[in-house]
Amino acid sequence: MKFLALLLATTALASAGAIEDPIGYIRQELAAGKTSIAVPAGVYRIEPQGDVYLELRDLKGVTIDFTGVEFVGLVNARMFDIADCTDLTLKGLTMDFDPLAFTQARIVEVDAEKSWTVKIIEGYPTEGIGNGGSCWPIQAYGKDTLELVNPMRFQDGIDVVRIDEDTYRITGGQNRAGEVGDIAVFSCSNNPKGNRSSEAVLSKSCVNLRVEDFTIYGTPGGYAFKEFGNTRTVYLRCKIDRRPPETDPVQRGLKRLRSGNHDTFTCKCALVGPQIIGCTARYHGDDCVNISGFYSLVTESAGDEIRILARMYYGVFVDAGDTIQIMTPDGQCPPDATVVSITPDGERTAADKAFLDTLKLWPGIANGYNGAFRVKLDRNVSLPKGTAIMSNNQCGDGFLVKDCTFGHARARGLLIKASRGVIENNTIEDCWSSGIQVSTEYEWMSGGCSNDLKISGNRFSGNHSWAIGVSGKSGEGNPLPANSHRNIAIIGNTITDSRLGIKVEGCTGLEVRGNKVDVTATEAYYGLLLKNVADVAQEDNAVTTAAPPPDTGDRANKE
Repeated sequence: MKFLALLLATTALASAGAIEDPIGYIRQELAAGKTSIAVPAGVYRIEPQGDVYLELRDLKGVTIDFTGVEFVGLVNARMFDIADCTDLTLKGLTMDFDPLAFTQARIVEVDAEKSWTVKIIEGYPTEGIGNGGSCWPIQAYGKDTLELVNPMRFQDGIDVVRIDEDTYRITGGQNRAGEVGDIAVFSCSNNPKGNRSSEAVLSKSCVNLRVEDFTIYGTPGGYAFKEFGNTRTVYLRCKIDRRPPETDPVQRGLKRLRSGNHDTFTCKCALVGPQIIGCTARYHGDDCVNISGFYSLVTESAGDEIRILARMYYGVFVDAGDTIQIMTPDGQCPPDATVVSITPDGERTAADKAFLDTLKLWPGIANGYNGAFRVKLDRNVSLPKGTAIMSNNQCGDGFLVKDCTFGHARARGLLIKASRGVIENNTIEDCWSSGIQVSTEYEWMSGGCSNDLKISGNRFSGNHSWAIGVSGKSGEGNPLPANSHRNIAIIGNTITDSRLGIKVEGCTGLEVRGNKVDVTATEAYYGLLLKNVADVAQEDNAVTTAAPPPDTGDRANKE
Protein backbone atom coordinates (compact mmCIF):
# COMPACT_ATOMS: atom_id res chain seq x y z
CA MET A 1 0.00 0.00 0.00
CA LYS A 2 2.87 2.36 0.72
CA PHE A 3 5.09 1.09 -2.09
CA LEU A 4 4.61 4.19 -4.22
CA ALA A 5 5.41 6.46 -1.27
CA LEU A 6 8.62 4.60 -0.55
CA LEU A 7 9.54 4.60 -4.22
CA LEU A 8 9.06 8.36 -4.47
CA ALA A 9 11.15 8.93 -1.34
CA THR A 10 13.96 6.71 -2.62
CA THR A 11 13.89 8.42 -6.00
CA ALA A 12 14.03 11.85 -4.40
CA LEU A 13 17.00 11.00 -2.22
CA ALA A 14 18.81 9.51 -5.19
CA SER A 15 18.23 12.58 -7.37
CA ALA A 16 20.94 15.13 -7.95
CA GLY A 17 21.49 17.39 -4.99
CA ALA A 18 19.14 15.63 -2.58
CA ILE A 19 20.30 15.21 1.01
CA GLU A 20 19.53 12.71 3.72
CA ASP A 21 18.43 15.06 6.53
CA PRO A 22 16.84 18.34 5.35
CA ILE A 23 15.94 19.47 8.88
CA GLY A 24 19.50 18.90 10.06
CA TYR A 25 20.76 20.75 7.00
CA ILE A 26 18.64 23.81 7.84
CA ARG A 27 19.84 23.80 11.44
CA GLN A 28 23.43 23.50 10.28
CA GLU A 29 23.13 26.40 7.85
CA LEU A 30 21.48 28.60 10.49
CA ALA A 31 24.20 27.74 13.00
CA ALA A 32 26.76 28.82 10.41
CA GLY A 33 25.11 32.25 10.19
CA LYS A 34 23.58 31.78 6.73
CA THR A 35 20.67 34.11 5.95
CA SER A 36 19.75 32.58 2.58
CA ILE A 37 19.21 28.84 2.63
CA ALA A 38 18.00 26.68 -0.28
CA VAL A 39 16.97 23.15 0.63
CA PRO A 40 17.85 20.69 -2.17
CA ALA A 41 14.79 19.52 -4.08
CA GLY A 42 13.30 16.15 -3.23
CA VAL A 43 10.52 14.30 -1.45
CA TYR A 44 11.63 13.76 2.13
CA ARG A 45 9.92 11.38 4.56
CA ILE A 46 10.86 12.80 7.93
CA GLU A 47 10.28 12.30 11.65
CA PRO A 48 10.35 14.96 14.38
CA GLN A 49 12.90 15.22 17.15
CA GLY A 50 10.48 15.50 20.05
CA ASP A 51 7.13 17.21 19.49
CA VAL A 52 8.14 19.44 16.56
CA TYR A 53 9.89 18.89 13.25
CA LEU A 54 11.58 22.30 12.97
CA GLU A 55 11.86 25.14 15.49
CA LEU A 56 12.89 28.59 14.28
CA ARG A 57 13.74 31.13 16.99
CA ASP A 58 14.96 34.74 17.05
CA LEU A 59 15.91 34.87 13.38
CA LYS A 60 16.31 38.17 11.50
CA GLY A 61 16.37 38.63 7.76
CA VAL A 62 16.52 34.92 6.96
CA THR A 63 15.06 33.29 3.83
CA ILE A 64 14.57 29.51 3.58
CA ASP A 65 13.69 28.36 0.07
CA PHE A 66 11.97 24.97 -0.22
CA THR A 67 11.18 25.18 -3.93
CA GLY A 68 10.84 21.65 -5.28
CA VAL A 69 10.76 20.19 -1.76
CA GLU A 70 8.01 18.05 -0.25
CA PHE A 71 8.02 17.12 3.42
CA VAL A 72 6.01 14.02 4.34
CA GLY A 73 5.69 13.86 8.10
CA LEU A 74 5.63 10.33 9.47
CA VAL A 75 4.29 11.46 12.86
CA ASN A 76 1.23 13.68 13.32
CA ALA A 77 3.12 16.52 15.00
CA ARG A 78 3.68 20.23 14.37
CA MET A 79 5.88 20.82 11.32
CA PHE A 80 7.07 24.41 12.05
CA ASP A 81 7.22 26.19 15.42
CA ILE A 82 8.33 29.79 14.84
CA ALA A 83 8.79 32.48 17.50
CA ASP A 84 10.24 35.97 17.84
CA CYS A 85 11.48 36.17 14.26
CA THR A 86 11.74 39.34 12.16
CA ASP A 87 11.70 39.45 8.35
CA LEU A 88 11.74 35.65 8.07
CA THR A 89 10.68 34.27 4.66
CA LEU A 90 9.66 30.67 4.03
CA LYS A 91 8.71 29.66 0.50
CA GLY A 92 7.96 26.88 -1.91
CA LEU A 93 7.23 23.91 0.39
CA THR A 94 4.70 21.12 -0.22
CA MET A 95 3.59 19.40 2.99
CA ASP A 96 1.77 16.15 3.66
CA PHE A 97 1.54 13.43 6.32
CA ASP A 98 1.67 9.64 6.17
CA PRO A 99 -0.32 8.36 7.90
CA LEU A 100 -2.93 11.06 7.46
CA ALA A 101 -4.44 12.67 10.55
CA PHE A 102 -7.89 11.64 9.36
CA THR A 103 -9.47 8.51 7.99
CA GLN A 104 -12.26 7.74 5.53
CA ALA A 105 -14.84 5.01 5.96
CA ARG A 106 -17.91 3.96 4.04
CA ILE A 107 -21.19 3.86 5.98
CA VAL A 108 -22.38 0.27 5.69
CA GLU A 109 -25.28 0.38 8.14
CA VAL A 110 -27.55 3.05 9.67
CA ASP A 111 -29.87 1.96 12.49
CA ALA A 112 -33.06 3.50 13.84
CA GLU A 113 -31.08 5.88 16.06
CA LYS A 114 -29.08 6.91 12.97
CA SER A 115 -25.92 5.43 14.41
CA TRP A 116 -23.43 4.53 11.70
CA THR A 117 -21.46 1.38 11.22
CA VAL A 118 -18.50 2.34 9.05
CA LYS A 119 -15.79 0.33 7.31
CA ILE A 120 -12.40 1.96 6.72
CA ILE A 121 -11.58 2.36 3.02
CA GLU A 122 -8.36 0.84 1.73
CA GLY A 123 -5.39 3.16 2.05
CA TYR A 124 -6.68 5.08 5.11
CA PRO A 125 -5.61 4.73 8.76
CA THR A 126 -7.32 2.06 10.86
CA GLU A 127 -5.42 2.92 14.04
CA GLY A 128 -5.15 5.95 16.32
CA ILE A 129 -8.91 6.45 16.40
CA GLY A 130 -10.01 7.53 19.85
CA ASN A 131 -13.34 8.57 21.31
CA GLY A 132 -15.72 11.05 19.68
CA GLY A 133 -14.03 14.17 21.03
CA SER A 134 -10.61 13.32 19.64
CA CYS A 135 -12.17 12.30 16.31
CA TRP A 136 -13.55 15.81 15.73
CA PRO A 137 -14.71 16.78 13.19
CA ILE A 138 -16.80 13.77 12.23
CA GLN A 139 -18.40 14.44 8.85
CA ALA A 140 -20.24 12.68 6.04
CA TYR A 141 -19.78 13.17 2.31
CA GLY A 142 -22.40 12.07 -0.22
CA LYS A 143 -21.70 8.79 -1.99
CA ASP A 144 -22.46 10.31 -5.39
CA THR A 145 -21.32 13.95 -5.10
CA LEU A 146 -18.41 13.41 -2.67
CA GLU A 147 -19.43 16.75 -1.13
CA LEU A 148 -20.52 17.38 2.46
CA VAL A 149 -23.96 16.15 3.50
CA ASN A 150 -23.23 16.31 7.24
CA PRO A 151 -20.75 19.08 8.10
CA MET A 152 -20.28 18.06 11.73
CA ARG A 153 -21.65 15.25 13.88
CA PHE A 154 -20.69 16.11 17.46
CA GLN A 155 -21.90 16.63 21.06
CA ASP A 156 -24.89 14.76 22.53
CA GLY A 157 -22.86 11.75 23.59
CA ILE A 158 -20.85 11.36 20.40
CA ASP A 159 -18.62 8.30 20.46
CA VAL A 160 -16.55 6.22 18.07
CA VAL A 161 -15.98 2.59 19.08
CA ARG A 162 -13.95 -0.06 17.30
CA ILE A 163 -15.87 -3.27 16.62
CA ASP A 164 -13.46 -4.98 14.21
CA GLU A 165 -10.04 -4.47 12.65
CA ASP A 166 -11.35 -1.98 10.08
CA THR A 167 -14.88 -1.34 11.35
CA TYR A 168 -16.17 1.29 13.78
CA ARG A 169 -19.49 2.32 15.29
CA ILE A 170 -20.35 6.05 15.49
CA THR A 171 -23.15 6.96 17.91
CA GLY A 172 -24.65 10.14 19.34
CA GLY A 173 -24.32 13.61 17.89
CA GLN A 174 -26.74 16.41 17.12
CA ASN A 175 -26.67 16.15 13.32
CA ARG A 176 -26.95 12.48 12.40
CA ALA A 177 -27.50 12.85 8.66
CA GLY A 178 -25.78 10.19 6.59
CA GLU A 179 -26.96 7.24 4.52
CA VAL A 180 -25.60 3.84 3.63
CA GLY A 181 -22.92 4.37 1.01
CA ASP A 182 -21.97 7.86 2.19
CA ILE A 183 -18.39 8.44 3.31
CA ALA A 184 -17.63 9.20 6.95
CA VAL A 185 -14.47 11.27 7.48
CA PHE A 186 -13.07 11.74 10.97
CA SER A 187 -9.80 12.62 12.66
CA CYS A 188 -7.21 10.19 14.05
CA SER A 189 -3.56 10.30 15.09
CA ASN A 190 -0.44 8.19 15.36
CA ASN A 191 0.90 10.66 17.95
CA PRO A 192 0.38 9.30 21.47
CA LYS A 193 -0.05 12.87 22.74
CA GLY A 194 -2.95 13.45 20.37
CA ASN A 195 -3.15 15.87 17.49
CA ARG A 196 -6.17 18.12 17.78
CA SER A 197 -4.11 21.22 18.61
CA SER A 198 -1.21 20.39 16.30
CA GLU A 199 -0.59 23.00 13.65
CA ALA A 200 1.27 22.62 10.38
CA VAL A 201 2.79 26.09 10.93
CA LEU A 202 2.58 27.89 14.29
CA SER A 203 4.13 31.35 14.71
CA LYS A 204 4.28 33.61 17.77
CA SER A 205 5.42 37.20 18.25
CA CYS A 206 6.91 37.49 14.76
CA VAL A 207 7.30 40.69 12.73
CA ASN A 208 6.95 40.64 8.94
CA LEU A 209 6.90 36.86 8.67
CA ARG A 210 6.39 35.92 5.03
CA VAL A 211 5.10 32.53 3.83
CA GLU A 212 5.00 32.09 0.06
CA ASP A 213 3.78 29.28 -2.19
CA PHE A 214 3.21 26.71 0.54
CA THR A 215 0.96 23.81 -0.49
CA ILE A 216 -0.51 21.78 2.37
CA TYR A 217 -2.35 18.55 1.57
CA GLY A 218 -2.79 17.52 5.19
CA THR A 219 -2.27 18.97 8.65
CA PRO A 220 -0.91 17.00 11.61
CA GLY A 221 -4.33 17.26 13.21
CA GLY A 222 -5.07 20.93 13.88
CA TYR A 223 -4.70 24.18 11.99
CA ALA A 224 -2.78 24.80 8.79
CA PHE A 225 -1.43 28.26 9.75
CA LYS A 226 -1.94 29.64 13.25
CA GLU A 227 -0.35 32.76 14.71
CA PHE A 228 -0.36 34.61 18.05
CA GLY A 229 0.73 38.19 18.55
CA ASN A 230 2.35 38.62 15.14
CA THR A 231 2.80 41.87 13.25
CA ARG A 232 1.79 41.83 9.57
CA THR A 233 2.33 38.28 8.45
CA VAL A 234 2.11 37.85 4.66
CA TYR A 235 0.64 34.65 3.25
CA LEU A 236 1.16 34.73 -0.52
CA ARG A 237 -0.23 32.08 -2.88
CA CYS A 238 -0.49 29.50 -0.11
CA LYS A 239 -2.87 26.61 -0.63
CA ILE A 240 -4.55 23.97 1.49
CA ASP A 241 -6.65 21.55 -0.51
CA ARG A 242 -7.39 17.85 -0.72
CA ARG A 243 -4.69 16.05 -2.64
CA PRO A 244 -5.72 14.79 -6.09
CA PRO A 245 -5.32 11.02 -6.62
CA GLU A 246 -2.87 11.48 -9.48
CA THR A 247 -0.28 13.02 -7.13
CA ASP A 248 -1.07 10.96 -4.04
CA PRO A 249 1.87 8.60 -3.38
CA VAL A 250 -0.42 6.19 -1.54
CA GLN A 251 -2.92 4.03 -3.43
CA ARG A 252 -6.36 4.45 -1.88
CA GLY A 253 -9.78 2.98 -2.50
CA LEU A 254 -11.25 6.47 -2.84
CA LYS A 255 -9.71 9.90 -3.31
CA ARG A 256 -9.15 12.12 -0.29
CA LEU A 257 -12.22 14.12 0.72
CA ARG A 258 -10.52 16.31 3.35
CA SER A 259 -7.41 18.46 3.46
CA GLY A 260 -6.81 19.70 7.02
CA ASN A 261 -8.75 19.04 10.21
CA HIS A 262 -9.23 22.61 11.43
CA ASP A 263 -8.97 26.29 10.32
CA THR A 264 -6.61 27.26 7.54
CA PHE A 265 -5.52 30.80 8.51
CA THR A 266 -6.08 31.64 12.19
CA CYS A 267 -4.71 34.92 13.50
CA LYS A 268 -5.04 35.70 17.22
CA CYS A 269 -4.15 38.97 18.91
CA ALA A 270 -2.00 40.37 16.08
CA LEU A 271 -0.57 43.87 16.46
CA VAL A 272 -1.11 44.24 12.72
CA GLY A 273 -3.30 41.72 10.95
CA PRO A 274 -2.25 39.24 8.28
CA GLN A 275 -2.06 39.98 4.56
CA ILE A 276 -3.62 36.93 2.87
CA ILE A 277 -3.17 37.29 -0.88
CA GLY A 278 -3.88 34.89 -3.73
CA CYS A 279 -4.40 31.94 -1.37
CA THR A 280 -6.69 28.89 -1.54
CA ALA A 281 -8.39 27.08 1.35
CA ARG A 282 -10.80 24.24 0.58
CA TYR A 283 -12.16 21.00 2.05
CA HIS A 284 -10.79 21.48 5.55
CA GLY A 285 -12.57 21.01 8.87
CA ASP A 286 -13.39 24.55 10.02
CA ASP A 287 -13.04 28.24 9.08
CA CYS A 288 -10.94 29.31 6.12
CA VAL A 289 -9.86 32.58 7.79
CA ASN A 290 -10.30 33.55 11.44
CA ILE A 291 -8.93 36.91 12.66
CA SER A 292 -9.69 38.03 16.21
CA GLY A 293 -8.55 39.02 19.67
CA PHE A 294 -9.38 37.79 23.17
CA TYR A 295 -11.79 39.49 25.54
CA SER A 296 -10.97 40.05 29.18
CA LEU A 297 -13.79 40.11 31.74
CA VAL A 298 -14.54 42.94 34.17
CA THR A 299 -15.27 41.78 37.72
CA GLU A 300 -15.10 45.17 39.50
CA SER A 301 -15.41 48.80 38.42
CA ALA A 302 -14.85 51.91 40.54
CA GLY A 303 -13.93 55.33 39.20
CA ASP A 304 -11.10 55.03 36.69
CA GLU A 305 -10.06 51.52 37.79
CA ILE A 306 -11.36 48.12 36.80
CA ARG A 307 -10.39 44.62 37.81
CA ILE A 308 -10.29 42.07 35.04
CA LEU A 309 -9.89 38.35 34.57
CA ALA A 310 -7.56 37.67 31.63
CA ARG A 311 -7.18 34.67 29.37
CA MET A 312 -3.60 33.71 30.19
CA TYR A 313 -2.68 32.22 26.85
CA TYR A 314 0.64 33.48 25.56
CA GLY A 315 0.08 36.75 27.42
CA VAL A 316 -2.51 39.15 28.82
CA PHE A 317 -3.17 41.00 25.51
CA VAL A 318 -3.81 44.35 27.20
CA ASP A 319 -0.91 46.78 27.62
CA ALA A 320 -0.47 50.28 28.99
CA GLY A 321 -1.14 52.79 26.23
CA ASP A 322 -3.64 50.55 24.42
CA THR A 323 -7.12 51.74 23.66
CA ILE A 324 -9.76 49.23 24.60
CA GLN A 325 -13.14 48.31 23.20
CA ILE A 326 -15.85 47.91 25.81
CA MET A 327 -19.00 45.76 25.50
CA THR A 328 -21.38 45.57 28.44
CA PRO A 329 -23.33 42.35 29.10
CA ASP A 330 -26.39 43.78 27.33
CA GLY A 331 -24.31 44.60 24.24
CA GLN A 332 -23.84 48.35 24.62
CA CYS A 333 -20.50 49.65 23.36
CA PRO A 334 -19.54 52.93 25.07
CA PRO A 335 -16.63 55.00 23.72
CA ASP A 336 -13.19 53.43 23.87
CA ALA A 337 -10.92 54.12 26.83
CA THR A 338 -7.12 54.18 27.11
CA VAL A 339 -5.16 51.98 29.51
CA VAL A 340 -2.90 54.06 31.77
CA SER A 341 -1.45 51.12 33.69
CA ILE A 342 -2.02 47.43 34.33
CA THR A 343 -0.78 45.53 37.40
CA PRO A 344 -1.18 41.90 38.51
CA ASP A 345 -3.85 41.17 41.10
CA GLY A 346 -3.14 37.51 41.79
CA GLU A 347 -4.93 34.48 40.50
CA ARG A 348 -8.66 34.11 40.14
CA THR A 349 -10.58 33.49 43.35
CA ALA A 350 -13.31 31.03 44.22
CA ALA A 351 -15.79 33.87 43.74
CA ASP A 352 -14.35 34.52 40.28
CA LYS A 353 -14.75 30.84 39.42
CA ALA A 354 -18.34 30.87 40.62
CA PHE A 355 -19.04 33.93 38.49
CA LEU A 356 -17.48 32.37 35.38
CA ASP A 357 -19.69 29.34 35.89
CA THR A 358 -22.78 31.56 35.55
CA LEU A 359 -21.77 32.74 32.08
CA LYS A 360 -22.89 30.91 28.97
CA LEU A 361 -19.39 30.30 27.65
CA TRP A 362 -18.32 27.50 25.34
CA PRO A 363 -17.16 24.47 27.37
CA GLY A 364 -13.57 24.87 28.51
CA ILE A 365 -13.24 28.60 27.73
CA ALA A 366 -13.69 29.71 31.36
CA ASN A 367 -10.73 27.56 32.44
CA GLY A 368 -8.32 29.89 30.63
CA TYR A 369 -9.37 32.91 32.71
CA ASN A 370 -7.05 32.27 35.63
CA GLY A 371 -5.20 35.59 36.00
CA ALA A 372 -6.49 38.79 37.63
CA PHE A 373 -5.27 42.37 36.96
CA ARG A 374 -6.01 45.92 38.02
CA VAL A 375 -6.36 48.27 35.08
CA LYS A 376 -6.28 52.06 35.44
CA LEU A 377 -8.03 53.95 32.63
CA ASP A 378 -7.83 57.54 31.38
CA ARG A 379 -11.39 58.28 32.53
CA ASN A 380 -13.99 57.20 35.01
CA VAL A 381 -16.23 54.34 33.95
CA SER A 382 -19.10 52.43 35.48
CA LEU A 383 -19.06 48.95 33.99
CA PRO A 384 -21.31 46.08 35.06
CA LYS A 385 -19.75 42.80 36.10
CA GLY A 386 -19.30 40.63 33.03
CA THR A 387 -18.40 43.51 30.72
CA ALA A 388 -15.95 42.40 28.03
CA ILE A 389 -12.94 44.55 27.11
CA MET A 390 -10.31 44.05 24.44
CA SER A 391 -7.27 45.92 23.21
CA ASN A 392 -7.68 47.56 19.80
CA ASN A 393 -3.94 47.10 19.33
CA GLN A 394 -4.01 43.31 19.62
CA CYS A 395 -6.90 41.97 17.56
CA GLY A 396 -5.61 41.87 13.98
CA ASP A 397 -6.46 45.37 12.77
CA GLY A 398 -5.04 46.39 9.41
CA PHE A 399 -5.59 42.99 7.78
CA LEU A 400 -6.03 42.30 4.06
CA VAL A 401 -7.69 39.31 2.38
CA LYS A 402 -7.51 39.63 -1.40
CA ASP A 403 -7.73 37.51 -4.57
CA CYS A 404 -8.34 34.27 -2.66
CA THR A 405 -10.51 31.19 -3.20
CA PHE A 406 -12.24 29.73 -0.15
CA GLY A 407 -14.92 27.13 0.48
CA HIS A 408 -16.22 23.57 0.55
CA ALA A 409 -15.83 23.81 4.32
CA ARG A 410 -18.12 23.04 7.23
CA ALA A 411 -17.87 26.53 8.76
CA ARG A 412 -17.22 30.09 7.56
CA GLY A 413 -15.22 31.39 4.64
CA LEU A 414 -14.04 34.30 6.78
CA LEU A 415 -14.73 34.98 10.46
CA ILE A 416 -13.62 38.54 11.15
CA LYS A 417 -13.46 40.39 14.49
CA ALA A 418 -10.87 42.99 13.55
CA SER A 419 -10.95 46.53 12.16
CA ARG A 420 -9.39 48.73 9.49
CA GLY A 421 -9.37 45.78 7.10
CA VAL A 422 -10.10 45.06 3.46
CA ILE A 423 -11.75 41.94 2.01
CA GLU A 424 -11.82 42.20 -1.77
CA ASN A 425 -12.00 40.17 -4.97
CA ASN A 426 -12.33 36.78 -3.29
CA THR A 427 -14.35 33.74 -4.41
CA ILE A 428 -16.23 32.03 -1.59
CA GLU A 429 -18.31 28.95 -2.36
CA ASP A 430 -20.17 26.14 -0.63
CA CYS A 431 -19.52 27.10 3.00
CA TRP A 432 -21.97 25.51 5.41
CA SER A 433 -22.00 28.67 7.51
CA SER A 434 -21.60 32.28 6.35
CA GLY A 435 -19.34 33.21 3.47
CA ILE A 436 -18.09 36.25 5.41
CA GLN A 437 -19.11 36.63 9.05
CA VAL A 438 -18.15 39.83 10.86
CA SER A 439 -19.18 39.09 14.41
CA THR A 440 -18.24 39.06 18.05
CA GLU A 441 -18.55 35.73 19.88
CA TYR A 442 -19.06 36.34 23.57
CA GLU A 443 -19.49 32.61 24.24
CA TRP A 444 -15.95 32.09 22.93
CA MET A 445 -14.67 35.30 24.60
CA SER A 446 -13.51 36.27 21.13
CA GLY A 447 -13.89 39.72 19.59
CA GLY A 448 -14.24 42.43 18.90
CA CYS A 449 -16.60 44.68 17.00
CA SER A 450 -15.28 45.81 13.61
CA ASN A 451 -14.74 49.39 12.51
CA ASP A 452 -13.67 50.87 9.16
CA LEU A 453 -14.09 47.66 7.21
CA LYS A 454 -14.43 47.34 3.41
CA ILE A 455 -15.98 44.26 1.79
CA SER A 456 -15.93 44.70 -1.97
CA GLY A 457 -15.93 42.84 -5.27
CA ASN A 458 -16.29 39.37 -3.76
CA ARG A 459 -18.15 36.49 -5.43
CA PHE A 460 -20.33 34.04 -3.49
CA SER A 461 -22.07 30.87 -4.60
CA GLY A 462 -23.61 27.82 -2.99
CA ASN A 463 -23.25 29.03 0.61
CA HIS A 464 -25.72 27.60 3.13
CA SER A 465 -26.16 30.68 5.34
CA TRP A 466 -25.63 34.42 4.88
CA ALA A 467 -23.17 35.23 2.14
CA ILE A 468 -22.23 38.35 4.14
CA GLY A 469 -23.26 38.69 7.76
CA VAL A 470 -22.34 41.54 10.12
CA SER A 471 -23.78 40.88 13.57
CA GLY A 472 -23.07 39.30 16.96
CA LYS A 473 -24.68 38.69 20.33
CA SER A 474 -24.16 40.20 23.74
CA GLY A 475 -23.30 38.30 26.88
CA GLU A 476 -27.01 38.16 27.63
CA GLY A 477 -27.69 36.67 24.21
CA ASN A 478 -29.28 39.76 22.69
CA PRO A 479 -28.61 41.04 19.14
CA LEU A 480 -26.09 43.86 19.08
CA PRO A 481 -27.36 47.46 19.20
CA ALA A 482 -26.48 50.12 16.63
CA ASN A 483 -23.43 51.37 18.54
CA SER A 484 -21.49 48.13 18.01
CA HIS A 485 -19.85 47.79 14.58
CA ARG A 486 -19.00 51.09 12.88
CA ASN A 487 -18.25 52.32 9.37
CA ILE A 488 -18.76 49.15 7.34
CA ALA A 489 -18.80 49.34 3.51
CA ILE A 490 -20.29 46.45 1.49
CA ILE A 491 -19.77 47.34 -2.14
CA GLY A 492 -20.02 45.58 -5.51
CA ASN A 493 -20.32 42.00 -4.31
CA THR A 494 -22.05 39.27 -6.35
CA ILE A 495 -24.10 36.59 -4.59
CA THR A 496 -25.65 33.71 -6.55
CA ASP A 497 -27.18 30.36 -5.66
CA SER A 498 -26.67 30.94 -1.94
CA ARG A 499 -29.46 30.49 0.59
CA LEU A 500 -29.23 33.97 2.15
CA GLY A 501 -27.81 37.30 1.00
CA ILE A 502 -26.57 40.21 3.15
CA LYS A 503 -27.41 40.78 6.81
CA VAL A 504 -26.21 43.67 8.96
CA GLU A 505 -27.37 43.85 12.56
CA GLY A 506 -25.77 46.34 14.95
CA CYS A 507 -23.89 49.02 13.03
CA THR A 508 -23.53 52.79 12.77
CA GLY A 509 -22.18 54.19 9.53
CA LEU A 510 -23.15 51.57 6.95
CA GLU A 511 -22.71 51.71 3.17
CA VAL A 512 -24.39 49.03 1.05
CA ARG A 513 -23.97 49.82 -2.62
CA GLY A 514 -23.88 48.11 -6.00
CA ASN A 515 -24.35 44.54 -4.79
CA LYS A 516 -26.02 41.85 -6.92
CA VAL A 517 -27.92 39.39 -4.75
CA ASP A 518 -29.79 36.33 -6.05
CA VAL A 519 -30.65 33.84 -3.30
CA THR A 520 -32.71 30.69 -2.95
CA ALA A 521 -34.69 31.87 0.09
CA THR A 522 -38.22 32.99 -0.76
CA GLU A 523 -38.69 35.80 1.78
CA ALA A 524 -37.55 39.19 0.44
CA TYR A 525 -35.80 40.21 3.65
CA TYR A 526 -33.41 37.28 3.27
CA GLY A 527 -31.89 39.03 0.30
CA LEU A 528 -30.91 42.18 2.24
CA LEU A 529 -31.68 42.46 5.95
CA LEU A 530 -30.72 45.55 7.97
CA LYS A 531 -31.54 45.74 11.68
CA ASN A 532 -30.33 47.99 14.50
CA VAL A 533 -28.42 50.17 12.04
CA ALA A 534 -27.91 53.94 11.86
CA ASP A 535 -26.48 56.36 9.29
CA VAL A 536 -27.15 54.00 6.39
CA ALA A 537 -26.40 54.75 2.72
CA GLN A 538 -27.68 52.17 0.24
CA GLU A 539 -28.12 52.40 -3.51
CA ASP A 540 -27.95 50.37 -6.73
CA ASN A 541 -28.40 47.00 -5.03
CA ALA A 542 -30.11 44.38 -7.23
CA VAL A 543 -31.78 41.89 -4.88
CA THR A 544 -33.67 38.82 -6.11
CA THR A 545 -35.12 36.03 -4.01
CA ALA A 546 -36.55 32.74 -5.22
CA ALA A 547 -40.17 32.80 -6.33
CA PRO A 548 -42.56 31.39 -3.70
CA PRO A 549 -44.00 27.95 -4.45
CA PRO A 550 -47.29 27.88 -6.38
CA ASP A 551 -50.51 27.92 -4.34
CA THR A 552 -51.87 24.39 -4.75
CA GLY A 553 -54.40 24.72 -1.97
CA ASP A 554 -52.38 22.23 0.08
CA ARG A 555 -52.08 23.53 3.65
CA ALA A 556 -48.99 21.45 4.32
CA ASN A 557 -47.27 22.93 1.29
CA LYS A 558 -47.98 26.45 2.53
CA GLU A 559 -46.51 25.66 5.92
